[in-house]
Amino acid sequence: MKKLFLFLLIFSFFGACFAQEVEQADDTPSVVASKGGYAEVPPAKRPRPIDKEKAAAAAEKDETPKEEEEKRNTIRYGVPSEIASLLDDLLKNDDPRFTEEIYDLFQATKSSAIKEKVLKYFTKAEDPCLEDYAVDLLNDPYDEKNDVVKAAFQYISAVKTKAAIPAVITLIESENENYFNDAISTLGDIGGPEEAMFLVEYLEREDLSNAQRQTLMRNCGKMHAVETWDKLVDILNDDDENAFVRMYAAESLGLMEVEKSVPVLIDQFDATDPNLRQYVIKGLSHFPDVIEARATVIQGIRDEHWRVRQEAIRTAKENDNKDAVPYLIYRAKNDSEKLIKEESITAIAALNTDEGNDYLVSQLNEKKLADGTKKKIVEVLLKEGHAGEKEILELAKSVVNDDKRKDLRYAIGRELAKKYKSSYDEVCGLYLQSKDATTVSVGLDMYKQKKPASLTDYVNKIANEKKSSGNKTRAQKLLGIEEEEKKADEK
Repeated sequence: MKKLFLFLLIFSFFGACFAQEVEQADDTPSVVASKGGYAEVPPAKRPRPIDKEKAAAAAEKDETPKEEEEKRNTIRYGVPSEIASLLDDLLKNDDPRFTEEIYDLFQATKSSAIKEKVLKYFTKAEDPCLEDYAVDLLNDPYDEKNDVVKAAFQYISAVKTKAAIPAVITLIESENENYFNDAISTLGDIGGPEEAMFLVEYLEREDLSNAQRQTLMRNCGKMHAVETWDKLVDILNDDDENAFVRMYAAESLGLMEVEKSVPVLIDQFDATDPNLRQYVIKGLSHFPDVIEARATVIQGIRDEHWRVRQEAIRTAKENDNKDAVPYLIYRAKNDSEKLIKEESITAIAALNTDEGNDYLVSQLNEKKLADGTKKKIVEVLLKEGHAGEKEILELAKSVVNDDKRKDLRYAIGRELAKKYKSSYDEVCGLYLQSKDATTVSVGLDMYKQKKPASLTDYVNKIANEKKSSGNKTRAQKLLGIEEEEKKADEK
């Protein structure tokens, strides 16, 4: 009896403790919203080691052996406009060879234009070497130019600097128009559950403008803030709500990637507002493996409004929805909008089906098809690399001496130059022998990529032309012939 009493007493004690813990758990939210404040500045660091493969690829694009050193000297000694132009080229060509010099330049420069460009350079590289500067700036951005602050926000987003969160929230709460949208977007990129809860609570404020609510709406989804799901469904289904807020609610429901969003979104696809239908497709794009979502996207390709068709075509391409190909071929043939035809052609090439590839290749030989459309087909087939190389080369040969089709000739050559292969050598040779200066220039663009030995005689002939020209100068540079040396030899 005593043992039974003791057992009941112990059971009662632990039961009470468990009940107390459950009660405390129920009373305490699982996620507490983040708060603003001063962000602790990360320690300074040097750039990451350069990507050797990218550096080698960039070096191959140099026209002369001296070009790399010339670029290095521009960074060291150039004026801001010269440096800014070079940084634009480095960004465009994804050239990582000068990261150390660019980092040192950033530490010394007083130019806001250079700061902005360098931030963009390291944003593209996703290199965290400027985290200390960016976080420190967001703690107190008010004396810096807006373009630099905007670049700092984008940099923080790219390198996922969570240390900046308190400063970013402070700028949101300040409601400064210069920073609000960028701060919300950045928080969406770097935040987690606590920051999502902050946005949920902030969304309830009654003094927010529609523009602010739209920005909040988009970023609730970007943060996978499932805590806001019910709220966003209510907003999406509210016919009296601002149209743009409803659109972004649809997009955010998709960004959350919660499958229960699919039927909610599909229910809105019969909306009379084409913008809302477009954003329903945006939402459904995040469910590539859900049959109902894929089927609705295909129906979007047949929508009356071109924006909805465009969104559906892009989604079919991104989601590798090969069932869409027959619909895309029909749109490529018949759509009244040139943009939709071109989007369809791009998607067909990317989806890489026999039916789609056969259709595109057949169009290269279609006499009634405009050269503008053929240029697009050449572009996408070469980009994807699945089909059509032989037919494109034959087309290039057929137009290389046809001056009525110069635009197509130039376009094909420029596309061949982007990913040059030895199988293009014959066509490149024909371009280099042309009497048309622009065609020769395009031929030099091709030759520059690999400098095939079989074509060097053609380039040498251009370099030794009696008459001065831009092509002559380029050919000399490509062959390493210095103009001054040539003059000395002539003397």
